[in-house]
Amino acid sequence: MKLKSISLILWLLAGTMAAPAQYTLDAAQTGVQLKRHISTLASDRFEGREAGKPGEQRAFEYLIREFRLAGMIPKGTEGYLQPFTFTDKTEMGDGCALQVNGRKLEPGKDFFPLIYSANGTAKGKTLNAGYGMIAPPVDRDDYRGLESKGRVVVIEWAAPENADPHSRLAEFADIRTRIDTAAGRGAAAVLVINTDDESDDPRKVYRNKVTPSDVPVLFVSEPEAVKALGKGAHVKLSSELKKVSATGNNVIGFIDKQAPATVVIGAHYDHLGYGHSGSLYRGEPAIHNGADDNASGTAALIELGRTLLSEKDGPNYLFIAFSGEEKGLLGSNYFVKHPTIDLATVNYMMNMDMVGRLDSADRTLQLMGTGTSPAWEEIISSVNIDSVEIKRTESGVGPSDHTSFYLKDIPVLHFFTGSHPDYHKPTDDEDKINYDGQVSVMRIMLDIIRQANSRGGLAFTKTKDSDNKAVPRFKVTLGVVPDYAFDGEGMRIDGVSDGKPASKAGLKAGDVVVQLGRYGVKDMFSYMEALSKFKAGDETIVKVKRGEEVVETGITF
Repeated sequence: MKLKSISLILWLLAGTMAAPAQYTLDAAQTGVQLKRHISTLASDRFEGREAGKPGEQRAFEYLIREFRLAGMIPKGTEGYLQPFTFTDKTEMGDGCALQVNGRKLEPGKDFFPLIYSANGTAKGKTLNAGYGMIAPPVDRDDYRGLESKGRVVVIEWAAPENADPHSRLAEFADIRTRIDTAAGRGAAAVLVINTDDESDDPRKVYRNKVTPSDVPVLFVSEPEAVKALGKGAHVKLSSELKKVSATGNNVIGFIDKQAPATVVIGAHYDHLGYGHSGSLYRGEPAIHNGADDNASGTAALIELGRTLLSEKDGPNYLFIAFSGEEKGLLGSNYFVKHPTIDLATVNYMMNMDMVGRLDSADRTLQLMGTGTSPAWEEIISSVNIDSVEIKRTESGVGPSDHTSFYLKDIPVLHFFTGSHPDYHKPTDDEDKINYDGQVSVMRIMLDIIRQANSRGGLAFTKTKDSDNKAVPRFKVTLGVVPDYAFDGEGMRIDGVSDGKPASKAGLKAGDVVVQLGRYGVKDMFSYMEALSKFKAGDETIVKVKRGEEVVETGITF
């Protein structure tokens, strides 16, 4: 990170030179204000504050008012707001149609496009390719003797019985692999049927991060049509999946002390809405109020701003209420790539995510990112407030917004009072917040801020353990942080962990992984599918797109 200001360099070298500020936090009054904020943000009127939905707008309108009352000045791109656009969902379009032997089928009922479908049309006589598998290790080729070029290929949804997860057929049995095989053999389209009574039909679920195949792909369930397709039929089809965009809004306020350095304090304010995606609740759709996750951090953000405004000296403060965190750190990812201040002036970043449920018995606060600066260890060791025990994790990478700043070489600390049975469920309500405990967390933050500011500039250090709980665990790891906001083909790398396979192979942030071994990587899901095929000690090749160049290198897990 390059320093662009002589005054900042001097400040970093010399420290602030002034005596550390002392912050006054009225516990009773702060508790009242926290309750007011959380009761509002976590009320049903805000409908779970899902990014891009009306509840998010009600929330950011509330935050703008509170930021202004707290004395922060606007530092977004549109006043306090920093809007960003993201792909909210993928859904079936009106252009879906299918005729089998001249008979029209009803879209959504008799057939629907699979998540892997490209948009397009096709017609002609079908070719039944069975399971549509080609597996060279066992000399299996379901296309042997068949001419598939230009044909509408019909394949079975269920994999053959002997393609269990441990068989040599398993890596060729995945439905996406079989669809890509058909496309690679020149198929004009793929129709998928299911004649296996013991196999459930695919669900009509669309993930907006899946890259389509090269051809239209429809699943057909209407019984007469399935019979006809199995024997060969004349078809005319069209498929349309459309991506629906939405706008999220970061809310950004600034305390300007005319200092050369700035401290960023953040918390995400979005949540899961009615729980359609990300919820751990298995009932009917219900409002997920997210009192702890993360109305608690958002409320603390407002009150910390009010407290730090009274500081006479010290750095500037940038307060950011992020949106889109629940959809993949979208707001913080966007901010660090489109910052409204010079990131080179940022001394450190503090993040709060779920800080409202400090256990009254063990009183343990989890602090992540403690290895991102040599200063944190000494500072945190000296903190002794309200008998709170601090559990430390060195990694700067984790499932919250501090990760985006760590990947820009900024020291971070992430505050978290622990998970609980109400996490990502409709039962995460305001009446379960421990306000006394949350005040203790804020007092700890203020003490750390006081000590950190007295030291001048904090050095940044990379951490060895990425500990990224935001992605599933596999037998192996590539050692990268994916860019969850990336909508292109492949898996773009946002960060590379030192000492891990990707680092040793020379991969860099910004590289887009397009192939892992023999497996093509078209999106996040095919990347995870490919990664699951490897075990420790395996050696393979990885192909990445670096700018306009495709780079191939060996990698050892």
